[in-house]
Amino acid sequence: MKYFKKKIIKKIFRGVGLLLIVFVIWQGLKQVPTQGDWQEQLAVISTAEFNGDFVTVKNVRNFRYKPTEADMHPAYYDKTYNLNQVKKVWYVTEPFNENQLAAHTFVSFEFNNGDFLAISIEARKTKDQTYSALKGLLRTYPLVYIAVDERDAVLLRANIRKDKVYIYPVKLTKPENGKIILIDMLTTMNELTSTKPVWYNTIFANCTSSIVKHINKITPGRISIFSWQLLLTASADELALKHGLLDTHLSIEQAREKYSINKISEQTGDVPNYSAEIRKFKL
Repeated sequence: MKYFKKKIIKKIFRGVGLLLIVFVIWQGLKQVPTQGDWQEQLAVISTAEFNGDFVTVKNVRNFRYKPTEADMHPAYYDKTYNLNQVKKVWYVTEPFNENQLAAHTFVSFEFNNGDFLAISIEARKTKDQTYSALKGLLRTYPLVYIAVDERDAVLLRANIRKDKVYIYPVKLTKPENGKIILIDMLTTMNELTSTKPVWYNTIFANCTSSIVKHINKITPGRISIFSWQLLLTASADELALKHGLLDTHLSIEQAREKYSINKISEQTGDVPNYSAEIRKFKL
């Protein structure tokens, strides 16, 4: 009897091992799709055309969502930016109110002439897909960089979703680092939909861990890719503060209070100088 039990157990383990091998091979052979019936806000891809010190970003998303997020009013524009005029970099976090562990994070660039350009790193979903952290561990969603107007990206989150939104000033060790990060992100944006498509991954290629890769190109190893805050992204601002990436001497609690923009965003509404207005932080 013991002999037969051992034999059965061995067969089970062999079967499981075979299934695991088949699964790994299947995942490895999956190609990242660049064509699909994408969700409307992810259907049109942003691209960048470099010309010396200038870059023209095409299809900067500028949607409006009213009266609800489901009621989308699509709009895009093309705009040329002077790469030498990057004045400031801002780190934006949106902890999901229904889940205090997770957040969406993205970067916004401010230029000397008052322009702002946000880059949001996302999982590109088709119309029949919803986001799942578990599915994100598998090869389910392509990774995509979206160039977006803050009147879309920030106003949606603060005024429509009513999620908490924080906009932190980034500390640049060298003035040119803002330009370097922007060029690197725009280059990656182009590559993802042309020569080097990549899968989104809940841990190693999410919105926050992807930003860290750009930071580590400037200062190798500055942030460990195994930091737990890259998975539990609602604490990503605390990680940024710990590594001296936020331009403040405040504690994380004090910084969150100062750089929360929900109240001022509600008061400001959808105006042309929205980005400048919501940065009139409390003293």
